[in-house]
Amino acid sequence: MSRLPHHTRSVPHRSRGLVTLAVLALAASAGPGAAAGAPAVGERMALTAFADVTAGATAGPGARRAATGNLIRNGSAEKTKGKPDDFSRVTLKGWSVKKSEQFTAARYAADAPDPEEYGQRLAKNSPGPGSRGKNYFTGAYHTSSATTGRATQRLDLGSHRSLVKKGATFELSGWLGGYAGNKDRMQVTLTWLDRKGKKVGKPARLAPVTVADRDILTPGEPGDEVTLLAERTASGTVPKRARKAKVVLKALRGDSGVRAAYADKLSLKLRS
Repeated sequence: MSRLPHHTRSVPHRSRGLVTLAVLALAASAGPGAAAGAPAVGERMALTAFADVTAGATAGPGARRAATGNLIRNGSAEKTKGKPDDFSRVTLKGWSVKKSEQFTAARYAADAPDPEEYGQRLAKNSPGPGSRGKNYFTGAYHTSSATTGRATQRLDLGSHRSLVKKGATFELSGWLGGYAGNKDRMQVTLTWLDRKGKKVGKPARLAPVTVADRDILTPGEPGDEVTLLAERTASGTVPKRARKAKVVLKALRGDSGVRAAYADKLSLKLRS
């Protein structure tokens, strides 16, 4: 995909209010066997920035009502005691992290005088979700030069079996980002499993918010990327044989050596 042109914005630093700098939408056509009227299998990518923005499309009159709450446990790292830096390892409740993997949770820094200043650590007022807690996920924790950091969560869909067999749809979302001009990035993958744990259907992915994306979302000239979070969403039809699911957060190292990639407010909901 060709890179979109950089958009220069002139917006006062402390009075941006509700600002949407960019929204990019990508939708893949429905694959074979998709239920009639169901959302296309693939990804809808929404990039929104600045702390007071609520991202995502508004549900219309005919929208399906959510049949479940958020199935991801501790999707905002709030059930974890985050450290005041990105480099201390903590136990992530609800998530599995191998000793060989590099993944942790950290606390947002205090409000920055200028959250768009180059090189700012992810702060409470950094561009991102309007309502956020104290913590976020990061792959920056390091004890080695591992190229990735990974956290995994397995979900039991047994209590939603009837819903799934009738052709449920899903909505996967999360706020992903990275540090300044670093190429480190976060990726989220959702895999469906049958009752024996074998893969069924097509995985869903939240594509990383890359340094190029952050450049597009940043006011000013190209190359002045801001540390931020932007929303990614994906939707589709749940395979009827799915009885379990696996969610994997993967921090991918770019050129920094520390996997300074971020995630927050992860959600998976099923609809009837």
